Order: sequence, then C-alpha cells, then structure tokens
Amino acid sequence: MATHALGVDFGGTKVLAAVVDLETGKVVGTGKKKTRPDDGPDELMGRIYETGEAAIKEAKLGKKDGIVGIGVGIAGQVDAARGVLVGTPNLSQATVDLPMADLLTQRFGVPAALRNDVQIAALGEEHFGAGKDAVDFLCVFVGTGVGGAIVRAGQLVTGAAGTAGEIGHLVVDAGGRHCGCGGRGHLEAYASRTAITRVLLAELHRGRSSVLADLVPRSNEEPGGTAIRSGVLARAVTSGDELVTETIVEAGHYLGLGLASAINLLNPQRIILGGGVIEAVDLLFQVAASHGRREALPVPGRSVEIVKAGLGDNAGVVGAALLGGRAAGA
Repeated sequence: MATHALGVDFGGTKVLAAVVDLETGKVVGTGKKKTRPDDGPDELMGRIYETGEAAIKEAKLGKKDGIVGIGVGIAGQVDAARGVLVGTPNLSQATVDLPMADLLTQRFGVPAALRNDVQIAALGEEHFGAGKDAVDFLCVFVGTGVGGAIVRAGQLVTGAAGTAGEIGHLVVDAGGRHCGCGGRGHLEAYASRTAITRVLLAELHRGRSSVLADLVPRSNEEPGGTAIRSGVLARAVTSGDELVTETIVEAGHYLGLGLASAINLLNPQRIILGGGVIEAVDLLFQVAASHGRREALPVPGRSVEIVKAGLGDNAGVVGAALLGGRAAGA
C-alpha cells in the first residue's frame, strides 16, 4: 500500500502544495495560491492550510490511507530542529519566529517539519531528479530570489546555523545594488527574477522599446507591481526583444560569477539549476553555465556537470513531502 505525505513549497510569489507517493515521487494531488510580499503570519499560514487541504481533497485519499506527515520548504532562514521560520527577506519582515511545524500539526493532526526551500528541492532532486546518481552536488534555484543547497557524500550540508548554501547572498559586486536582505552587491540583487524585473521596468520607464510594453500589465510599471512572470520573459527572448535579451544575459553573467565561486570553493561533481526563470528561459541557463565554467579554476571548471533540475516545478513539493515522511518515520 502506498504511503503519502503532503509537501508545501512556499515561495515569494506562490505557494504550491502536493500530496506525494513517497515510494515513487509521483504527485497525486495539488493546490496552489498566489502569495503577497506583505503577507503576515496569519496570511502565510492561511495560504498553506488552504493549498494543503485542496491537495488532499484532489488526491482522494481515504481516512485509512491519509497523509502520514507534512514537510514545508520556505524561502528564508529556518530553525529546522524547532520547526520555526526565523525570517525571510522576500516576505513580510513581521513574519519571524513563526512556529510553523507546530501549527501544521495542530491543523492536520500529523507530524510536520520545516526547512529552507532549496534544501528541500535538493532532497527531491537527490531521490527522484537530476541528483540521483551524484554523491556531491549543489542545487541553485532562481525565482523571486536565488537560493542554494549543498549535498556532500549523500548528505545535506546545513552548517552551524542551518543556512549553508545561501549562494544568493554571495557578494558579486562589492558596494553594489541593495539586496532584499539589506546587504549590498549580493548575487540575488543581480540574477533573481526580482532583480531582472527591476532593471526591465526602469529601462521601460526611461523609454526603451520592448515587447514588454504590450505583455506587462500597467500595474507592473508602478511601485509595488508584481514581478514580470518567467513565461513573459521567455516569450520576449524568443521574439528577439533586445532589452529583455540584454538583461537576461547580464543576469546570467552574474549568476555565472556566483557559480564560479561555488565551483572553486566546493568542487562539486554536479550543479543543478532550477526554478521558474531557469525552466522558462533557456538563455539564462546557457549564459550562467558558460560563465561559471569560464570564471572558475580550470580543473574544477572542466570537471563539473551543470544540468537543469529533473523535477522542474515539483522539486520543492516532492522534497518537502519526503521531509514530511521522515518526520513521521515513514
């Protein structure tokens, strides 16, 4: 009989929940909602409850065959031992020290666990995706921010405070752009979809010609507008849009610098690139992989494999479900 768990991937623009078969990694039910950067703790937990319940309903599991546990991956710093969200730069700054695991157990009546979203994605990729046959690899996901996770000798490297792998906060331009975390010159301020959006909207405001003028709602041109979606970027690149292509190439260059630093420091067997922008815009992947190898030391640069995530958008929810299964002893 199949064992199922609920996995939740909470990002800067959406929350995706899925009921997953822990033996096969197959998703059998999903729920999805948009998030807002000003979401507080009540709104954050409310969206998780709604999407989780929708996924369980769609999975049509009987009472005896229900989920055994819940895992959550969220873009931020977490205390995994206590199941607490410590803080996140891409959601409300009021959302700190939130006991998410306990709240989920109270709601659903099963054990729950919490980790950083890319650490969770790495777990999914390790078991069912592009990391299955790799002992040492680095996961880098590009979305609202840029996150990373390190797997060494088949084990997730968490670090002393549980934040190891935060490649998005490597400094790639000393004294450069402000990052969402408050620092300057971090990779996330140059290569995330948020950073790409800011550059594009600024250039449109300056009068640059682009197909984005027709593809992006007017609300996106005002402060507080939502990010330009990855699919819109992909369509603009395919159409040969000069502004978007130039911006993606610049973001890929900086992403490559971050990868090169990681290659030199970690000498990984494989780098797995994922996230919405990587999935949609192949140009970003190509430029980042090329620059990463070129700027790294020759020996590790030649030996590293750079590939796309095998689970696509499901990497986070599959990994989170595996974490939920572990929390339940499944």
